[in-house]
Amino acid sequence: MKDDRVAPSEMTRLSQFMADCMSGFAHFSVHIRSREEIILRIHPPSDTLPISSLTISEHVDKVQATEESRGLFQRMSGMEMAPDLSDYALELDTGVNFLVAGYPRYKCPYVWLRTDHQRLVVPAEEGQDVEKDVPLRLESIDCWRLYDIRPWDVMVEVICTAVVPPPENPFAVDYAYFERITREERVVLTGALLEFLRRVYLRHYFFSDVVMADIRCLQKLHFRDINVLREYQQSIVFRDQSS
Repeated sequence: MKDDRVAPSEMTRLSQFMADCMSGFAHFSVHIRSREEIILRIHPPSDTLPISSLTISEHVDKVQATEESRGLFQRMSGMEMAPDLSDYALELDTGVNFLVAGYPRYKCPYVWLRTDHQRLVVPAEEGQDVEKDVPLRLESIDCWRLYDIRPWDVMVEVICTAVVPPPENPFAVDYAYFERITREERVVLTGALLEFLRRVYLRHYFFSDVVMADIRCLQKLHFRDINVLREYQQSIVFRDQSS
């Protein structure tokens, strides 16, 4: 008789795996393809300074400095088409893309490479073609049913495998992203990101100290935006009462 006693906890983790998709990271972006599938796209290394080399005030001031120029970007970005997430399109993409699926019937996530197979997957025998439809063998997934593995454990392993050399912080924040969105969107996103990074920090990774630096920076940005929005709303109320 099939034993499904562990299914509820596994399903909770799988649901969280799909729910933790958000934007604003430096080394990767996540795109939802279906209810059970996401595309994890690894960003190529850039020549920009690592985020830990800048002070909190520099991050916040840089966001503030782009407030006036953001309107044009928003009008342009509003015309952009949604990315094609089909397997065929991903094969043609020059980036490194992973299909991450949380199919309930398997009770654990699986990860497939969708591009750059030759560099990241070594065939069993020399000259043998790489089988792209076989899930990657990941230690975090092998241990999914044995230990309290969390979704971001899988993402850390994937990112550190795909990015060469492995990043100091797989979940480094892309502060330039926050310059390109509205203040209202930024409040919502930074709030969600703070909760996610809090959970990551409590996992005590080797990069937890760097995560805490991002948490402090995001908190300052988050509450500054809240105060600006509150003052704006109060000014509207005062204007309406005066009229």
